[in-house]
Amino acid sequence: MGYPYLEAYASLAEIVDEMVIAVGDCDDNTREKLVEASEFWPCPLTIVDSPWNLSDNTGGKELALQTNVALEACKHDVCIYIQADEVIHEGDYAMIAADMMRFEKDHTVDGLAFHWVHFYGDYHTVVYSKEWYRREIRVVKKSRGLKSYGDAQGFRILKNPEASNGADENAQWIKPKAALSRGRYFHYGWVKSAQKMANKAEALHKFWHGDAKDGLVTADNVFPHIFGMNEFRRSHPQVIMPRLERFERAAGEAAPFFMRPVPFEKKHLRLRMDNWLEILTGVRVGEFKNYSSLKKY
Repeated sequence: MGYPYLEAYASLAEIVDEMVIAVGDCDDNTREKLVEASEFWPCPLTIVDSPWNLSDNTGGKELALQTNVALEACKHDVCIYIQADEVIHEGDYAMIAADMMRFEKDHTVDGLAFHWVHFYGDYHTVVYSKEWYRREIRVVKKSRGLKSYGDAQGFRILKNPEASNGADENAQWIKPKAALSRGRYFHYGWVKSAQKMANKAEALHKFWHGDAKDGLVTADNVFPHIFGMNEFRRSHPQVIMPRLERFERAAGEAAPFFMRPVPFEKKHLRLRMDNWLEILTGVRVGEFKNYSSLKKY
């Protein structure tokens, strides 16, 4: 469905000692492609074969369960997580490595968060608004007991690990304390052809709601024109460039999304005011955060 999973893992392989990937019971050649690609990585690959449980498709929790399968198989304490539509820029490698070394010795935090760059519709358009998260934890310490939570967007930690192992239903999971890395995660999950994006939306729907969307999402409506689209004027990770060039050839003369008119909605006034306030103060009003506190590195 157009996931840049090989590019995602190749970008991470440059800064880790080992790569652990949980591979479900897929019916394509994903596993074989991973083994083939890993021959060019500077770190060893461990594949954990982990079939997905499709009997309880609510809230996207199977995504978190599979994330925890991979996390448990990691041999090291400090673990960096990447999803199949996220890519790390080679220009950030040195900063991320330095921040991870500092994080490893910092006993006041449980996780390390990163800045997000969200692409929308094409490789020239980024979205920046409070409706799109700007920071998420992607490095954790296994010794602190963090687990992937919800639909695997964030992590949680047991409030009283001495009193519970997390297995009982009364266990209380709370947001971890985090530090903010200077590094970025480039999110390409919304860069696909309209048809592939519609196929993805329909396929993912069942992991949250347990049923199909029955054609409600189509190539004609899967990319609504949203507030906060801007031109991306910086460089992409080198590993994504071949995919970008293929996408550009297929798109032909189509105008980038940031150049397309956005129908006015009343909520855009509020979002614009929130953006201005964030630019002036650094505070994002009403922001949902997957951490309880955040210190900058």
